Amino acid sequence: MKKWNSSPHPISDIRDWQRTGRLEIRPDFQRHEVWSDAAKVMLMDTILRAIPMPKAFVSSAIREGQVYRIVIDGQQRISSILAFLDDKFSLEIPYGGEHKGLIYSQLPEDVRNDFLQYSIDFNEAIGFSDDELRETYSRLNKYAVPLTKQELRRADYPGAFLELAEDLAAHDFLDAGRVFSIANRRRFADVEFVSELLAGLIAGPQEKRETLDFYYLKYTVWEQNEVKKIETRFLACLSDLAILFSPDRPISSTRFKQKADFYSLLLAIDELRAEGGCLDGVDAEALKMDLRMLNFLIEPESAAPDCRDYAIKCVSQANTHGSRRWRMEFLKVILGGTYFRHPPTGDGAILFYRLATGNHGPFGEPTVNLCGVCNEEVSGEEALEIGWKRDSEVFQVHQASRLHAGCLNPEQWHLIAAPSSDASLTFARVQAQQPLI
Repeated sequence: MKKWNSSPHPISDIRDWQRTGRLEIRPDFQRHEVWSDAAKVMLMDTILRAIPMPKAFVSSAIREGQVYRIVIDGQQRISSILAFLDDKFSLEIPYGGEHKGLIYSQLPEDVRNDFLQYSIDFNEAIGFSDDELRETYSRLNKYAVPLTKQELRRADYPGAFLELAEDLAAHDFLDAGRVFSIANRRRFADVEFVSELLAGLIAGPQEKRETLDFYYLKYTVWEQNEVKKIETRFLACLSDLAILFSPDRPISSTRFKQKADFYSLLLAIDELRAEGGCLDGVDAEALKMDLRMLNFLIEPESAAPDCRDYAIKCVSQANTHGSRRWRMEFLKVILGGTYFRHPPTGDGAILFYRLATGNHGPFGEPTVNLCGVCNEEVSGEEALEIGWKRDSEVFQVHQASRLHAGCLNPEQWHLIAAPSSDASLTFARVQAQQPLI
């Protein structure tokens, strides 16, 4: 007769089933073990704190007068519990309770007894064939929505890093800037992205999400003053972004709200600030114009080759360390003219020259270039250099003047000479700096 029984069983029963060979943990339709060490530890924490867990599903059959059970759903939990009882792992981070570092046999006797008496609810299938069990397993998993990586991290790595990421993800600037959709927030993708930003602030750009578990585990316990330092840096970057994208031209109306752009822009600002740059007391209007220009020029088929390269690095391997670092260096060049108040050099000079001589207005429209000295139109053949007047306070593309050869006076201008036609933006730091792990 086929039927389902529902009843609780203490962990001591599961241990006894396993020790007497009457428990099959991994039938062929189950998944292989995939839980992380942190997930196993936090399940033990759940049991030690007497918090209920979801039901497990088993099938039972009588063989030679003994009840044998086959796990249908709950393999990861049961395997982890039995491994802990066998002292195969200890209560390490992210566990933060009074028994930290102990294996099961080292726990006080009363704690071990409570652990064994913890009850798990079982749904038990009786009289079902193997095909029917596979159908049951399929139905159990078919309509369940798989947890995202971030949803799993919230369970596996509670602690300071998670708390900071969740607090910052709710910041008004990110909400008003529509950096996250409702769907993002519903599945904690907003917290995951902020976690990536925090990892970037700690150790520079990383491969997308590949190292996040490392940071969640490392900073489960985090000195409060160190938390405050990272939080302050993050908020300072948002404050600068609020200046650069004012209410009349919010970031939500630009490409920079997109994850690839926002990641590189925020980390670029943080590095500029760390290197001594700032927006304090400076007119940022020219920089805003440059950002507006980039908003229109950055696209895969852009007439500006460097902007075309940037766009490609936003869609092709967009979240690799190399692409993220290249975009950061690109944006640091643009931002640096205002953050540092000095003309670009090296790769930056190449980028500025090509943008300044590309006849691009703030909306990507063609412009007429006039010599900064004689105010006469400058043709491409005549424009040997671009420059800014010596008394300039900031140095952005939209302040740069194209100059007739006969009008040059180095004592009155900061000049950038024309680069070779095959000059490319290599951004040496892309090669020099590697992700943390």
